[in-house]
Amino acid sequence: MLTPQLSAQTSTGRALLAYTLLMLIVAAGACRSTGQSDQGSASNIIVVNAPATGVVRRVLVAEGVRVEAGAPIVEIAVLNESAAVTPSPGESAESVAVRNLKAAGTQIEAARAEVVRHEAEVSRLTPLVASGEASQAQLDGERALYERAQQRLQQAQEAQRSAETGLLASRQPGASRANNTTAQQQQRPREELALAQTSSAGTVRVISARVGQRVTTGQALATLSSDSP
Repeated sequence: MLTPQLSAQTSTGRALLAYTLLMLIVAAGACRSTGQSDQGSASNIIVVNAPATGVVRRVLVAEGVRVEAGAPIVEIAVLNESAAVTPSPGESAESVAVRNLKAAGTQIEAARAEVVRHEAEVSRLTPLVASGEASQAQLDGERALYERAQQRLQQAQEAQRSAETGLLASRQPGASRANNTTAQQQQRPREELALAQTSSAGTVRVISARVGQRVTTGQALATLSSDSP
């Protein structure tokens, strides 16, 4: 038979145990609620990353602006090595020059088609922006793509002129030396433009990229809040 003192201690212990269990249940519920809230908040955040390593040329939108999915946010200048034709062992300088000329012609056709396509899209979007049926960000993005296509066309045309010069030089004395010089010129890095675009519609909250800043592939350039709940 328990003494009154021992009985009181037992009752107190049971009460403390019940209180502790209750606090643990409450704390677990709060943690789940907080976790769900954080998860929901994180799911509404869109991070725009750099698609390539290069230098920021333009920031196309401002903070607080709402953009559609696929809208360009930042324009990056990327230095790419042009693909020059590599001479085969024993191949003549004239043969290499002819291949360079054909490759340049192919690049010109592809670049010209891209220019026409983006020019048409700019023409289509311009009145829609004026009437409010399309966003300014969409138009700015297409203009950036149009400018990039024009640059590629100009680069291809320069490569074609270089290839023509190489072909003429290959038919002159010292053709081997002229061919090497032309190949070195074509292997110089050329600047191309890449666009960092948003994957979903939303409102731009923070832009961490600045004009002239060097960025690397995958680097966060901007943060948006998604329109989805």
